Amino acid sequence: MNETIQLIILSLVQGITEFLPISSSAHLIILPEILSWDHQGIVFDVTMHFGSLMAITYYYFQNKENFLNINTSKGYIDLSRILIGSAPVLFFGYFYHDYIIENLRSIEVIAITTILIAILLLSEDLTKKNQRDLESVTYFDISIIGIFQAMALIPGVSRSAIIIFAALILGYSRKSAVLITIILAFPAISIATIYEIYNISNVLMNLDVAMKVITSLLISFFSSYIVIKYLMIYIDRIGFYPFMIYRLILGFILIRFLI
Repeated sequence: MNETIQLIILSLVQGITEFLPISSSAHLIILPEILSWDHQGIVFDVTMHFGSLMAITYYYFQNKENFLNINTSKGYIDLSRILIGSAPVLFFGYFYHDYIIENLRSIEVIAITTILIAILLLSEDLTKKNQRDLESVTYFDISIIGIFQAMALIPGVSRSAIIIFAALILGYSRKSAVLITIILAFPAISIATIYEIYNISNVLMNLDVAMKVITSLLISFFSSYIVIKYLMIYIDRIGFYPFMIYRLILGFILIRFLI
């Protein structure tokens, strides 16, 4: 298959899966594996993640009232809470990055985590009627959520899924849980992108590569933004069931055909 078509597909997959609780990292590992594609390279990894980062930023400035217009006497996710919630994933990501890359980026690990997280999140969403919103986020809550977020370093877990699961356990509504994932996405994706940029060396940037970078960036941006926008609109109506059913199906397919 043409490399440009591969890049377009991967950028679309990255944008769609980054904010859904189905694990973007798992899909970006599985797809090239089953289709025997060569890795597109770190430049395009950076580009795709940067597109998602731009989508978060754009959505944030379009909907600042959802994040900032909150009674501060009750508590909310301010900078200090963002730092606390982000610290565990940054800590473990820094010290265990190489170990995770070398030992956990396998179809076996992805299959297990895909099924396990689906069962946990599905059972939590089915059994609880959660109502807490962002105004009630405490330092304890964000610490717990931050610890759970660190588990997303394991491929297949999904940063969105594990944060949503933690938020539901703590009694937050579906919409609040998704908002928390969006808020904590900014530092996580920013640091990951900076780290990838740091590791880029000797990249030949010609017109062909530049056009591919722009294409990947735009596709990742628009697909990420559309997912964020409509997830926030419809999440209370559709719940997390469709995504968890998809995870279960995907996990069992991986076990049946690829392991």
